[in-house]
Amino acid sequence: MWLNIFQWNCNGLFAHLNEFKQHLARNPYDVICLQETFLKPGKNFTLPGFAVIRKDRENSRKGGLVTLIKDSLNFTEINIQSAIECISVKIKTDTSYITVVNVYISPDQTLDVVELSKLFAAGTIIVGDLNSKNRLWGSP
Repeated sequence: MWLNIFQWNCNGLFAHLNEFKQHLARNPYDVICLQETFLKPGKNFTLPGFAVIRKDRENSRKGGLVTLIKDSLNFTEINIQSAIECISVKIKTDTSYITVVNVYISPDQTLDVVELSKLFAAGTIIVGDLNSKNRLWGSP
């Protein structure tokens, strides 16, 4: 079983909703991982055919994550005790399980290797906006 996974830092989901819907109309996905959604509790968001898992930031106007899982997939949300903003889901495949972790690390956050290592395990795919800066790839 192959999973088509889409990862996108949307920089405001509702501000770019038309762009998002146009992309989805041309590209089928099983799992969609969005970062910097800027959603707040009480602001409804649904996508037909998908279960929605959200992690909203209540104390900041930016940030926030959404993971969308196709309705036909059997999954469980995994609660990871980490200071890193993330959503983790364990998806049943034909023969085993795959864990997908949706991550957002803001540019003003110092990356903690111990916290990041909590996300890694066998059969895990980590996607997201890690705001990794290094001169090796042109960052000042």
